[in-house]
Amino acid sequence: MTQRTLDESRTILELSPEEREQRDVTAAEVRDAFLEIIERGDQQAKVFEGCTFPELVLDYQEIESATKRPVVFRDCAFPGGIRAAHADFRVPIHFEDCTVTGFELERARFEYDLAIHATEIRGEVNGFEARFDSDMDCTGVTFSEPVSMDEATFSDDTSFDDATFEQTASFRAATFAGISNELNDNASFERASFEATANFQQATFGFTSFEGVAFGGLVSFEEAQFDGNATFADSTFTGEVDFDEVRFVEDVSFSDCVFEQNAVFRGTMFEGGARTLKDDARFADATFHEDVNFRAAEFRSVNFERAVFGKRALFEEVRFDADADFIGATFTGEADFDEARFDGDADFSTASFERQAVFRGATFEGETQHLEQNAVFDEVHFATDVDFDNVTFTSVGFCGTEFGGVIDFTGAEFTDEFEFMAEAVDDDNYVNFTDAVLKEGVITQPADHWVRYDFTQASLGDITLKAERKGGHREILDYFRFCNTEFNEFDGYEFDFSAHTYYLDRNDWNLHAFDEAAGSDYEYALEMTPENIETTYLKAKKAASAGGYVKAAGEFRVQRQRYARRKHIAIVRDKAAGTRARLSNASRAVENYFLDVSCGYGMRLGRILAVFLVTPLIPAVLYAFGGQPFRTDAGQLSSIWEVTTPAGQAILFKNLHFSYITFLTIGYGNIGPKGALARVFAGLEVYLSVILGGLVLYALIKRSEL
Repeated sequence: MTQRTLDESRTILELSPEEREQRDVTAAEVRDAFLEIIERGDQQAKVFEGCTFPELVLDYQEIESATKRPVVFRDCAFPGGIRAAHADFRVPIHFEDCTVTGFELERARFEYDLAIHATEIRGEVNGFEARFDSDMDCTGVTFSEPVSMDEATFSDDTSFDDATFEQTASFRAATFAGISNELNDNASFERASFEATANFQQATFGFTSFEGVAFGGLVSFEEAQFDGNATFADSTFTGEVDFDEVRFVEDVSFSDCVFEQNAVFRGTMFEGGARTLKDDARFADATFHEDVNFRAAEFRSVNFERAVFGKRALFEEVRFDADADFIGATFTGEADFDEARFDGDADFSTASFERQAVFRGATFEGETQHLEQNAVFDEVHFATDVDFDNVTFTSVGFCGTEFGGVIDFTGAEFTDEFEFMAEAVDDDNYVNFTDAVLKEGVITQPADHWVRYDFTQASLGDITLKAERKGGHREILDYFRFCNTEFNEFDGYEFDFSAHTYYLDRNDWNLHAFDEAAGSDYEYALEMTPENIETTYLKAKKAASAGGYVKAAGEFRVQRQRYARRKHIAIVRDKAAGTRARLSNASRAVENYFLDVSCGYGMRLGRILAVFLVTPLIPAVLYAFGGQPFRTDAGQLSSIWEVTTPAGQAILFKNLHFSYITFLTIGYGNIGPKGALARVFAGLEVYLSVILGGLVLYALIKRSEL
């Protein structure tokens, strides 16, 4: 390199391209002059204004200066671009209002600040494995061609604020590892515009801000890691978004973001260690116009308040370790929370589900702390079917919730308190608690728009059924289907039948009646066959007896026996049944009917006493008016009119006396039967007396067992 004075080197650099051509100044001489100025020039000499440089080739060069004062390019042009592959810049470099036709910075190193302000870069930028040891500032820069900073390392604060990337921008596996967090923005892309693909796959960030960014094409942060707070608030994603398996170690915000195409957060971890935000992950007021996928993601606390999900929202197998807020969220498409796990408070208050919602196999097991229940669905609107199959709740509230279609809690388990006060959207709404386990809670029917509840094969504990409407308790049980239902599965948590005595007594203790919606195609797990109804009343009787509800236990026993008779009759009528089975069940049906009429299956002591009083009257009338076959020593009457005479009354009284003393087996002996049928009936009276006496004992024993 020819040794020149600083003035000569400065002159070469200030020549226009035409002047250099006239003087035969080569690009290599321009480079040498440039290096000379940087190495030995003072601060003023290292400021270049309005200069036009040929292709500046600095590959493998060590650019350093004794003073470490910055090299400033102000309003300069680099039509041939800058090549600095493997170069080592040991002096600050600043570009202000320049135009550069590309940067080749592969494996280059900048040991001091690199600042590029309001500059237009018209060619490709390649910074593969480049290193930026100090601040890197590209505020307001326009990148007209693709930018590749794959595997680059940004060791201090980095800014692309207000930058525009007109073509693909790739920072794949780049590292943004600034150590100054006073502004929480070691890497900042605020208000930047990515008009094409933005690739940050496997990148590593410290404190990061993408606030207000416009992403116009595909965006990928797949497997990226954010070790500090990150924000994407107010950003717009026009293309598809991929945050697959990203790890957010501290807080992150996507508040007010708009996702125009599919967004994927599958397997993403939101650890939220710093807790500088109210919630570790914020999606408040975010809008997802297409599908969003959070499958198998993990959150600490997360806020989706007022978020809008335009199509399918997939939260399958997601884990929420702390609070999850979906207050006021709108799910326009299907919402899928299959096997999601909520270990903290889950609040879906005032949310709206316009299509099917699925919570199948989800668990809500957070401790009740800030909310009255750890799962809240108050004032939620479910426009159509909801699937809560096999969900586990500790405490949950569905107050003011609107249900449309079938709300399926088949096999669900409520291990602590729950509260339901749901309203029906139309007349065909069912809450299906088939096989569900409900330990303790309150179900209240609202003033209007009652909901039907199916408790087929459910296990009920201390459940209170109420109605807000005055007098509604009179019909409330018509909206609850009890079929093969358990009522006392939990120690100390029995169903309180005494709270519904008024309705049951008024309705002849009909527990199984159910007001089905007209035209409903709802399918029950079990039909109301006599056998299933019998089993239902048997379980209700056992529960009422165990709880000390004597009246209810007795009435349920009567109902159980009546439906047992219907079961026997159904077998008798079944032509496919064997002859022996039909005869056996016919005998049981007759016996059952006799016990019902005579003593109400032991529950009607007054009825059997009435039978005692009435039974002797029938043969007494036959003795008095039946003619020769029924003649006794008391005599007979030839017509009813003789009863009006004293003699006729005496004969009638003697026959009554004979019938009663025979029935009571007293038998004074002064009157005896003479006719053949009189002798038969006298024997039958004694036989009936023994049977009815046994029924009295049977009734007393059965009543004592309740």
